Amino acid sequence: MDLVRIGKADDLQEGEIRRVSVPGYEPLALCRSGGRLHLFADMCSHGMASLSEGEVADGQVFCPFHGGGFDVATGMPTERPCTIPINVYALVERDGDVLVAGKM
Repeated sequence: MDLVRIGKADDLQEGEIRRVSVPGYEPLALCRSGGRLHLFADMCSHGMASLSEGEVADGQVFCPFHGGGFDVATGMPTERPCTIPINVYALVERDGDVLVAGKM
């Protein structure tokens, strides 16, 4: 799979999240949590809400719609009402750039 550049590694501070568009992928959200970058599906699996409009804390992203949560590293639900995992994607950091390496 081809690596696709999505930004600079130092563009996101701890707890920040932003939506990213990558051709051939569903809408994605990129965040920094625990000092690491994480990339996952931007759409909440519980309702039609953009996770990039939510909050990131303690290794979780919280949906702005009903407050449900997901683990940013695994996509597993952590807070109800969310019960269905979201997709997570592998990242590569190279020369200060962040690249999508594919679905995990």
